[in-house]
Amino acid sequence: MGRERYWCAMLDSLFSDGGIWFSIPAIIGTIYFLIQIFMGGIGGDLDIDVDLEGAGDVGLGDAPGAEFGVLSAQTLSAFFMGSGWMGFAALRLLDFGFTGAVLIAIGAGVFFAWLIIKVMRTMMKLQNSGNVAIRDTVGLSGDVYVQVPPEGQGMGRVKVVLGSRQREFNCVQIGSDPIPSRTSVQVTDANATTNTLTVERSS
Repeated sequence: MGRERYWCAMLDSLFSDGGIWFSIPAIIGTIYFLIQIFMGGIGGDLDIDVDLEGAGDVGLGDAPGAEFGVLSAQTLSAFFMGSGWMGFAALRLLDFGFTGAVLIAIGAGVFFAWLIIKVMRTMMKLQNSGNVAIRDTVGLSGDVYVQVPPEGQGMGRVKVVLGSRQREFNCVQIGSDPIPSRTSVQVTDANATTNTLTVERSS
């Protein structure tokens, strides 16, 4: 009976009196974040694509100045996880009230998302600090990470094994049909100035 009362009290705390507005996003964000870690890191192979029409370059650029997508699944999961748990703590433990908890949740979510972006940028800079010749990718096969839109409509992301290490690059194509994520492609050209690859579907 004691154990049943414990679980009932915990569920009641999580999902009653406004708690559900924080606990559900927190649980969803935490589960996805943990899955990403177990599947090979924050930028692992388990992909949930958040593609914006006309903005297929959601992801972390291989050039040091490139941007990590603000609406990527990783940053959204960090936002939900941080805002959910901090908002829940403010509501239940600090007694800030619902409005105060919402404000704290938003601030915490933005901070956690910003932190993930900074971490990913740092990781990518370290990854690209070695002397990697992007021209060496021409002729290699890879897998689409973020959908590649038709020619002239933006960029996607591709994973290529180069120098015994898996790397990610922005990529474009010359076809008229989008190339979905997880599609096998071949690199046909590489632009060293923009660190962008041109790919086509593998035959």
